This record gives sequence, C-alpha cells and structure tokens, in this order.
Amino acid sequence: MKMKPFIIFIFVLAGIFFRQEGLIAGFPDTITSDTCKINLLNDLAYEQFYNSNLDSCLYFATRALTISDSLLKSEQEKSNKQYLNRCRILKARSLTNIGRAIVNRNLEMALDTMQVALRIIRETGNKYEEASIYTAIGNIYDFNGRHQLAREYTLKALDLFREVGDSASYAMQLTNVAITERNLGNYGDALAKLMEALKISEELKDTANIIEIHLAMGFVYAFIEQWENALNSQGKALEIFTQLDDSLGIARIYNDMGVSNTSAGKLDDALKFHQEALKIRLNSTDNYSTFASYAYIGNILANKGNYAEAVYNFEKGLHYAQLSGYKIIILDAHMILGECYLNLPDTNKAMDQFLTVIELSRETGDDTGELRAAINIASIYLNRNEHRQALKWLQQAEKAASRAPMIYIKEVYDKIAESYFKLGDYENAYLNRLKFDEVKDSLAISENLEKITRLTNKLEFENKMALQKESNEKMMAIKQAQINRERLTRNIFMSGMVLALVLGIITFVRFLEKKKLNNKLNVTLTNLRNTQTQLVHAEKMASLGELTAGIAHEIQNPLNFINNFSEVSNELMDEMNEELAAGNQQLAMEIANDIKQNLEKINHHGKRADAIVKGMLQHSRTSTGTKEPTDINALADEYLRLAYHGSRAKDKNFNAIMKTDFDETIGNINIIPQDIGRVILNLITNAFYACAERSRSADNEKNNSTNSILHEQKYRPTVTLKTKKINNKVEISVRDNGNGIPQKVLDKIFQPFFTTKPTGQGTGLGLSMSYDIVTKGHGGELKVNTREGEYAEFIIILNA
Repeated sequence: MKMKPFIIFIFVLAGIFFRQEGLIAGFPDTITSDTCKINLLNDLAYEQFYNSNLDSCLYFATRALTISDSLLKSEQEKSNKQYLNRCRILKARSLTNIGRAIVNRNLEMALDTMQVALRIIRETGNKYEEASIYTAIGNIYDFNGRHQLAREYTLKALDLFREVGDSASYAMQLTNVAITERNLGNYGDALAKLMEALKISEELKDTANIIEIHLAMGFVYAFIEQWENALNSQGKALEIFTQLDDSLGIARIYNDMGVSNTSAGKLDDALKFHQEALKIRLNSTDNYSTFASYAYIGNILANKGNYAEAVYNFEKGLHYAQLSGYKIIILDAHMILGECYLNLPDTNKAMDQFLTVIELSRETGDDTGELRAAINIASIYLNRNEHRQALKWLQQAEKAASRAPMIYIKEVYDKIAESYFKLGDYENAYLNRLKFDEVKDSLAISENLEKITRLTNKLEFENKMALQKESNEKMMAIKQAQINRERLTRNIFMSGMVLALVLGIITFVRFLEKKKLNNKLNVTLTNLRNTQTQLVHAEKMASLGELTAGIAHEIQNPLNFINNFSEVSNELMDEMNEELAAGNQQLAMEIANDIKQNLEKINHHGKRADAIVKGMLQHSRTSTGTKEPTDINALADEYLRLAYHGSRAKDKNFNAIMKTDFDETIGNINIIPQDIGRVILNLITNAFYACAERSRSADNEKNNSTNSILHEQKYRPTVTLKTKKINNKVEISVRDNGNGIPQKVLDKIFQPFFTTKPTGQGTGLGLSMSYDIVTKGHGGELKVNTREGEYAEFIIILNA
C-alpha cells in the first residue's frame, strides 16, 4: 500500500523533532498552534502503534497528553467553552493512544486509561469520538481473547455511529462487530453483519472497506473450513486491487490466498501464491511485508522437509526484518531461523540465533519469546548430554512460564523432569513429571472443549444456512403460487366481462386451478411442518451440546483418579517385588494390601465414568415415550452440575452459587426421564444465562462507579434447585436471581420461536418444548413466578 502524503509529512516532521534537544521545542516555526502540535503527535502515535512500535507510540502520546493538560489548566482556555471541549477531545485521544501503547505491558492499566478517556469525551457530548474509544476498547478485549466484552463495546460503538449518521464509519464498525462474532463462533451472525456492511459500502462506493469486508468474509469461511468460499471472497478483493493497479494490495491478497491454501493442506498452491507476493514486495520499500513473504515460504519448505531451502528463505527474511527496524519482527526472524537450523541439524548456528532471541526478548519484554528460546537452547544441551547446562536454561524458562501459553509450560516441565532424571535426581524428576501431567491434562481438557465448541458452532452455522436456504425456497414457491393465483383470477375476471356466454366454462377452469393451487399449498404446508420438526430436533441437539460441555468436565475427574492410582500401583508393584526379593514378606504383604485398595478405587472411579457416559447416552437417545420409576432428586442434581459446567465452558469467567433443597421423602416417580431431563436442563441453563447477563450488567456499573466495593457486594449470581412433595404432587423449582422476566413478554414465553436472547443465541423452542413435555406428555403443570430486576422461578408440578 502506498504511503499517503500526509503520513510522509508526519515522518519528515518527526525527523526534525528527533534532531532537536526536546520534542516540543523542535516544531517548525510555521506550526504555532498547540492544538496542531497535539494532533500531529497523536497522528504520529497512532502510526507507530499501527506499525507495532509501541515505545514510540507511548512517547508521542505522552507528549500530546502533556500539552493538552497544560491547555486545560490555562485560565484563558477555561473561559472559551468551545475551545475547552476541543482540548478535552485532544486529551481523550492522547489517553486512548497511551492505552494502546501499554496494553502489552499492563492490560488492566491500559483499559483503565481508556475508561478515563471515555469519561472525558462524554463531558464534551461528542458521540463520534466516544464511538472511536469504544472501538479501541473492543479491539483490545478481542486481541486478548475476551470476546464477549469485545462484542459489548463494538456494539456500543456501532449504535453511536448509527446515531451520528456516519454511514462509512457505521459500515466499518459492522465489519469490526462481524470479526468479534466470528471469534465467538457465531459464524452466521458474522456473515450477516458483513453482508449488511457490504451493501452500505457498495452504495457509498467505499472501495477500501469493500476490500476489507471481502477479506473478513474469507476468514469466516476459513474458520469453518469452507476453503473454496474463502478463496472466492479473497478473489473478489484481488479483482478490485487489480482494477486499481495497486501492486502492494495484490501482494497482500496473494499472501492471504497462500495462507488459506496452507490451512487447506494445498502446500504447492500456497507456495506459488507466496512466491508471487514476494516478487511484488521485492520491488517495494515495505521491508516488513517482504520479511513476512520469506517467512511464509520458509515455513512451507520446512513443512515439506526441504530445510536447506527453508534456511535460505529465513536468512533472507532476517535481512528484511532488520531493515524494518522493529525489534519484535527481528526477534521472530531469529526464532524461526534458529528452529530451522535445529532441523538441519546445525546446533551451533541454532544456538547463536536463540541467544540473540534471548537478548531481544529481554529488551522488548517478550516473555514467550524468551521462554521458547530457552527451551530450544536446553534441547541442544540435552542432545549433547550436558544435562546441568540444560537444567540451568530450563529453570530460566520456568521463571517466565507463568506468563506464557500452556503448551510451552508443558514442554518446560517435561524437559526439566528429563534433565533431573538423567542427573539421577529422581525426586525432583518425579515432582516435575507430576507438574507436567497436571499441565498436560489441563491443556487436553482445554483443547477438547475448544474442539467441541468449534464443531458445535460449525454444525450450527451449516444447519442454519441449510434451513435458511430451504425456507427461502419455500417462501419463493408460496409467493409464486400467489402470483399465479392472482394472475389467473385477473384473467378470468377480464374474460368473464368479454365472454359472458362461457361463464360456466371459466368457472370450471377456476375450480380446477384452485384445486391445483390448494394441493400445492398443502404440500408446502407439509414441508413447513417438516421444517418445524427439524427445528425441534435442532433444539434437542442444542441441549445435547450444553450437556456435552458439562460431561467433558465431569468425566475428567474419575479419569484423573484412575490414571493417578494406576501409576501409584505400578510403582508399588516394583517395591513389592524388591521386598520379596529381599525376603521381607511382611512388608510385601502390606504393599499388596495398598495395591488392592488402589485397585478398588480404580474400579469405583471407572464405574463413576461408566455411569456418566450411560447418563449422556440416555439423554441423547430418542425418547420411547415409556414412563419408568425415576429418582427425581438424583436426576435434578446431575443436570444441575452438568448445566453449570456447560455454562462455564462457554464463558470461563462465569461463576454462580448453586443451592439445592431436595425432599428425600419423594422417592421414585413415574416419568419419561429423557424428556423431563431435557426440561430441567433447559430451565437450569436459562437460569445460568440470566445470572450471567445480570453479572455483566453489574460489572459495567462497577467500571463506571467510584464505589467499586458497594457494587462488588451488591450482586452474587445464585441458582436454587428445590424438590418438594405436596400431597400426591411433586414440585421441582428452578429459581435464579437474574434480571427477571418483563411483564410485557411474560404471556409469550411459552410460545414457539419466541426468545428474548440476542440473535444466534436461542431458537425460541426451549420453553415451548418444555411446556409440551410437562403438560401434554406428563399431565403436569409448568408455572412461572417472577419479579423484574430481582428473580425468576419456574415450577414443574408432576403426579407423585
């Protein structure tokens, strides 16, 4: 992309500044206005942030803040309200840039800084600037994986851009919202937002945003592994860049298409696209992008086992990374080159690269980079059988491990255990192996939950698209039938006016046509009923998804016990054999008793895992409609825990107090356990959702309030599950202390397809199905008690 003349002007001025002793004193004589200086400094700060040069971003933004503060303290400025508001806006921009600059060092401080900017900008009443700060906060949350909060702030920005009537910014923000929805796994909602943004941008002829929308669509399709659609979207962006004769833009698309082909496993096609991008970038001054092309080509060659050519490309990439001047990029270049040297293998050259990474990581505060380099250096020493040297580097890596991804932490403990074992320190080897197993198990759970969530979101998207397509086709058929019917009626009427003598024949023809249309409408009605059946099945599958997330947590506990007792029993067997060999029969008998106890515990937890799996199979299978004696207390308690862990899987920050009060005199009652289980799961899941919504509202009030302690004590999410026997009836109640149900929608909650949840988060069939199961399937009652802003309670009444 070509540099805009304004940005070139900024860098010329920046060069003048750094040649002077002080930044502000270095402004040219032509710039006399302090507000111009602040604007210029903020533009420089944002440009440095965009190029990942965070230290320079902080430097410029801090200088801008200093000037804006001095202006706000001036008595002359206080007397001019319009100028005062202008200074406040400039200060808010400066604070926003400071927040961007420090986000990698201190996330919470960065967010607090932006909240201060937000309060200042609200005093001015400038909705556009307020929306811009919301966008910046949303981007920070998205970058740090807190996608729910990111969605909240990007939607606030979207509403403000709509309010001020800025269509271009509104379309751009729709793209940001779509990216957040994509990160949350709401692929259908993401595409819907992007289609709306594309329509607006095409009306505005906003070419730049049209390109970004097509690229964002490509990434959505890539997330659900629809590679052909992803490449088609990227191809549309390529057509626009080709029409504009924008060579760097073309190179960017070639790069993205290379990434898509790599993800699809088409390495040869990916290599061709990256090589085409490199040809263009070599004729530009964009050193960072040239480095990126060499890095992509090197990675593909390394994946194909061609390490010599991969090293050549990584060395070329390192040269351009150094020309870019960005230490983070240079660090990455040394890292990938060192790892490729390891595969040659050339450990001496690899060692030199990793030592350079260590030095750069400490300069930039990159804990993950230092950790990876230390692990690789330790691996070299382990291969050389220099275990003490390896252990020294691994202990250094362990210091930074708490701030690094779990996959690297697992590798650290694995290699530390190996080093201690080779050194004969079996106690420390064992202790670090336990740490390794703990991290490995946690990582496995996290990865499995992520896979389940990703698969569920993908299936939900595909089902939604298929149902939408089928619904559109049926609606078109109905509309066409109506058009044909109206046309026929009109023709018959006109013919009747002209040909009164053949009225009987025309009437007969109308009768036949109406009969044909009625037959078509009956077929359409049947198809719509089938569609409704599919939606009901989709709701059941959604409840299975809620259950699966809870099962993943529940089944891990007995598996962990089985693994641990198995390992201990294996070690005890070795000890028993040693004691028998030494003739210590008494000690051997005691160890044998310990092994027996461990086997009994393994058997117990194995049965627990078997019971969990059987319970899930019972929930997932199609109901036979046959009632059977069921312990309602056990059924309710099981689904309470599974629903809680399912909610925790969706939102790791969610917590709630669970209270139970079971009437032990109830015993077994005749019900269809699969159906009543779905009802209980649906009501408890809704209760946790209501608590989560109110908790987020409370958190927002806390962020905007000076009395954070008061808000901390004000709300504690609580869900209460009770059973009670009254005469010959059994009541099961689910109560939450969420926001309650508004009176205006209370009469509609049991209607099919009615939901108060945001688009994509509910089908509107849960309570409707629950009502039918309780009333029609069991002859019972499903009632609701609620007070808006305080609680909601659903009560199931069944025959004892």
